[in-house]
Amino acid sequence: MSDRDEKDKTPPRRITTGVPGLDTVLSGGLLPGAVYIVQGSPGAGKTILANQICFHRVTQGEKALYVTLLAESHARLIQNLERMSFYDERRLPSSIFYVSGYDDLESGGLEGILRLLNHESQRRGTSLIVVDGLFVLEESVQSEREFRKFVNYLSTLASLLTATILLLTNSRRTQASPEYTMVDGWIEVATATHGHLGSRYVQVHKFRGSDFVAGLHTTVISDDGMRVLPRLEATTGLEGQGAAEVARVPSGVPALDGLIGGGVPQGSTTLVLGPTGVGKTTLGLHFIAQCSEQAPGLIFGFYENASRLALKARMLGIDLEGLVRRGAVEVVWQPASEPSLDGLGYRLIEAVRRRGAKRVLVDGLRGFERAQFYDERSSPFLAALTHVLRAEGVTSLYTSEVPQIIGERSEISFGPISAVAENILLMRYVELDSALHRLLSVLKVRDSDFDSAVRRFVIDARGIRIGDVFRDTEGLLTGHAHRPPADA
Repeated sequence: MSDRDEKDKTPPRRITTGVPGLDTVLSGGLLPGAVYIVQGSPGAGKTILANQICFHRVTQGEKALYVTLLAESHARLIQNLERMSFYDERRLPSSIFYVSGYDDLESGGLEGILRLLNHESQRRGTSLIVVDGLFVLEESVQSEREFRKFVNYLSTLASLLTATILLLTNSRRTQASPEYTMVDGWIEVATATHGHLGSRYVQVHKFRGSDFVAGLHTTVISDDGMRVLPRLEATTGLEGQGAAEVARVPSGVPALDGLIGGGVPQGSTTLVLGPTGVGKTTLGLHFIAQCSEQAPGLIFGFYENASRLALKARMLGIDLEGLVRRGAVEVVWQPASEPSLDGLGYRLIEAVRRRGAKRVLVDGLRGFERAQFYDERSSPFLAALTHVLRAEGVTSLYTSEVPQIIGERSEISFGPISAVAENILLMRYVELDSALHRLLSVLKVRDSDFDSAVRRFVIDARGIRIGDVFRDTEGLLTGHAHRPPADA
């Protein structure tokens, strides 16, 4: 292979943005000497995004030029940025230069703007140029051909200066518009409404000279600026794992371990199904009670906060408060108002990595399902989430509520997680002598034999206690059991 071929295969240098998650979507960042359109409606986050990139680039030893074409004063712009954690007053005006191009546009038109950009960039030695208000330029031209020439000159200028140029616009023009065919990239930031819930997202429509992660990616704007949450299923490899033998992890209920070969396989995912109140969270608390400072755990719940879980655990003889106090367990409670599926996923993953958790209880899988806007995302999202947890060495247990399984029909809906759950336990009720009794059955254990008999269990001050085999098969089908004769 020639030296030229080797050189051609060298990946181009990237300009990192400093926007968490955006560089992942852009496969590493922006490219030097390129022109990008950042499109979005008012309030979508264009200005925050561009300024966040500017402040990040100056921390890398570079300088940035920010040219506004609107009548809004720079003082007003800075005032809105001051609350952002990325804002650093010491960088003004030594490294970031805010310049108004309004007068240059009024007096010299598009040529006046080109002269301004060239002069200010060379004089100040900037490698990043932001032009805020491209739609103002569009409105000032007499023809589309004139505007196309301007964009072409911008591309030439970016190449000569080896500067990355960001063009911010409110324009709702389409992919067929001349500027979008001539620029190197097109990034859209937008807002959307789903019922009564609102969301933000970023989408890359075009990125010349590079791959990128297509589709919509959730964004969050806070006092830290903008953060992009790349779709987990689009950025997570789902390669299969080897079939090597793995250790068993105690469930916290010794009788259950006896049914499944000594415990659940380490690194596996267990799904616990059952109606409300049957004991799913109780089983999860037994599971998480096995954590220690050396092998910590995490409870990621949607319905019961830390104090309520501690009270429930205390009634089962489990000192959850002590585990939390010693750092063996962390409780991360999710308020019901959380609308972002990606936000939940990343919050869970970050908590696992922060704590080095080896056991995770996700109490209330429906919380994830309620946060999704599109039903078709459930299966790929949960597959990606379980893959990440497995790669972190986590043994996880999910609880999922199903309609009360009692009566003449017993319809069980496993949901999308069943496709990736390696172990499945079913808890249910049966009526016996006008009283409800609890039953437990093992439906699946990864690469292992197990006891498939349906067994009774009770919950008392010692927690879950699994008893004998339930033999009334007719009762299982109808939900009404028949007491066996006394000599049975």
